[in-house]
Amino acid sequence: MFSKVINADSKALSRRLFLLGTGTMALSVACSQNIVGPEDPSISSLRYLKSGFADGLISPSTIIKGVPQRAPFLLYGSDGIPIVNNVPRSIPITLQFPSGKLLELELKEFSKGIPTPYFPMFFESNEVGLHKVAYVIDKSPQSLSFLVSDKGDVNLVQTGDLLRKTEIPTFNNPLNFSVICTRFDPCPYHYVTIEEALSNSLPTVLLISTPGFCQTSICGPSLEILIELLGENTNKLNVIHAEVYIDPEKIAEANSFQSLLSPAIRDYGMTFEPSLIVANSKNTVVSRLDYMFDKLEMENALSLIN
Repeated sequence: MFSKVINADSKALSRRLFLLGTGTMALSVACSQNIVGPEDPSISSLRYLKSGFADGLISPSTIIKGVPQRAPFLLYGSDGIPIVNNVPRSIPITLQFPSGKLLELELKEFSKGIPTPYFPMFFESNEVGLHKVAYVIDKSPQSLSFLVSDKGDVNLVQTGDLLRKTEIPTFNNPLNFSVICTRFDPCPYHYVTIEEALSNSLPTVLLISTPGFCQTSICGPSLEILIELLGENTNKLNVIHAEVYIDPEKIAEANSFQSLLSPAIRDYGMTFEPSLIVANSKNTVVSRLDYMFDKLEMENALSLIN
């Protein structure tokens, strides 16, 4: 996936594909749509949902069976760009499992503190395989699909799992990282190591993100929101910000992205960013937010350890 690229434009694109969740949000119109001319009103006003997560069709699935899952969707327009204004407050959908079982759900819109609204689906499936989401928008019946995998096939930490050991640099011990924090003003969350967090009986908030390389409206200002939410109230918390790249300045010249990925990315099984992982004082994960999340979802996640 992180193959060698041959020019500046393709290098930038490859980097963004990782940052947007291994390319699952590549801009395209669903192939199931009829091909019509641009002057046709049915295409000029088209709105449709698109997976904002690794759905198993374009890249390996990050959705597993047997554990509560969160799958965010974006609303796109006919220009192939996520819609940011005048989106519905909710979208009713029908989730069809591989067995044919149906589940009616409502996808609520989230956009507090971020530029691009999204619609997360909260569900749990006990079936592996192709799942289908059917919905009606603007009186047009539409559908999309995604794959659910076995837990053993996905290396992500799940709700109920324990935090994992990994190497994250601090200001006191930068390890081999060229940059500790890509934020313009380095954030204050680079003093505690994971090893210390696992042993000090305090809840832990771990944000894996690269703020200096958030070049689209999709990834959102997750670090800035976290700083705002926590303020000075971090004395009874471990708050850790982990960067994605060991040496981000070498992205354009690297033969393999794997050589630049931080240990946290590898040890937590991630092919995307950002991710917010919240664990209680016993190091048990109580919430994990991936790909895109707004201020409200972050508040809800943090409230689980208050």
